[in-house]
Amino acid sequence: MRRILLAQWRGLASLWLWVRRRRTGVGPHDTAIGYARDQVPTLFVLAGALALETFVVGLLVPWWWIHVLDALAVLQVLGVAAVMVTRPHVLTGDTLVLRTGVLSELRVPLVSVASARAHRKDHNGPSIEIDGDTLSIVIGNQTDVTLVLSEPLSVEDSTVTTIRFRADEPREAVRAITEASRQLAADVS
Repeated sequence: MRRILLAQWRGLASLWLWVRRRRTGVGPHDTAIGYARDQVPTLFVLAGALALETFVVGLLVPWWWIHVLDALAVLQVLGVAAVMVTRPHVLTGDTLVLRTGVLSELRVPLVSVASARAHRKDHNGPSIEIDGDTLSIVIGNQTDVTLVLSEPLSVEDSTVTTIRFRADEPREAVRAITEASRQLAADVS
């Protein structure tokens, strides 16, 4: 129950950030890697259908509390869209932060990234999936960036050496990750 309430609160906070065109955890020198472009239009259609349903039910049912619940449902759907936009994956100077929603965040040290490539893969299953030594962070039943790690990374009760995730611009994400990894390696040398 606590996780659900936390997600709801962060969704409302993300709505406020979205209106103000801000992002969470993205510094001035960081690179945001979006993953919401294909999902947000669908969520807008759902929010519009819910708003229409709220209006129609308002004409038929005079109970005020049903209207409050309908309005909360619209806010909830918009909150999901806002979370996806305001909490992108983030590439910092030494870390790639992979996110999905408000409750999941994985930090991947760039020194551990051996290679990155754009590779689309369709998935059926949960949004976070560990299969052997591969972690897939699935958005819209797809991943399109694959990271191969030089060192295993502990995730929950598993150890992974490959990470797949979704990005709006996979080739740009791969280029940015590769450049940041090379820059970090040059700075360490």
